[in-house]
Amino acid sequence: MIAEVDEALCRALARVLPKGTVVRLDPPKPTWQTEKPSQAIDLFLFGLAGDPRGAASGFEEVRDARGAVLSRTEPPRRYQLSYLVTARAPKISEEHELLDTALRALTDGEALPQSCLPPALADLGMPVLVDLDAAGPGHLWTSLGMPARAAFVLAVSAPHRAMPNTDLAPPAEKMDLKTDPVRVGIPIGASTPEGAAASPAAPKRWDRVRTPQS
Repeated sequence: MIAEVDEALCRALARVLPKGTVVRLDPPKPTWQTEKPSQAIDLFLFGLAGDPRGAASGFEEVRDARGAVLSRTEPPRRYQLSYLVTARAPKISEEHELLDTALRALTDGEALPQSCLPPALADLGMPVLVDLDAAGPGHLWTSLGMPARAAFVLAVSAPHRAMPNTDLAPPAEKMDLKTDPVRVGIPIGASTPEGAAASPAAPKRWDRVRTPQS
């Protein structure tokens, strides 16, 4: 899924960047301060987390003509990928122009264009959502040991479908229900099994009263 998102972002940028601009997946490096700058956009993946948006429960099942389950698949889930997007050019003004072009290409819509998605993502039929991370890249420069420069953080919410589970138990051919009888009483005259306590006689609801004969 990560490689497919990388490819989709590169495709979206390649459509609009000036000729000669390259798109790289490299992290910012301290050597940039001394290297001869080239014209490039860098996408540095630095964060990966689960995204609860659109989460579903249950399973998706494939059945044969008789209704037997052939495979069972968990519903698609989403992951959030965070990219630091930076630009490199001979002049600061040119870097800003590149960064502006990248910003528009990646965030003008709520999702990446369907035509930019590789088959593994397009076949899911779910959008790859994009947005700017409100936190920004400030803390990253300190972690990378570099002075701050113009950049933005792109948050990508990408769907992923797990492989179907085909290792299922075969359907039952028959069902055998066994029950234990419950003794609620023994009819009068019936024998009591050896070792079993006889049920007490039911109490009389009334007694006949005999009157004395004269």
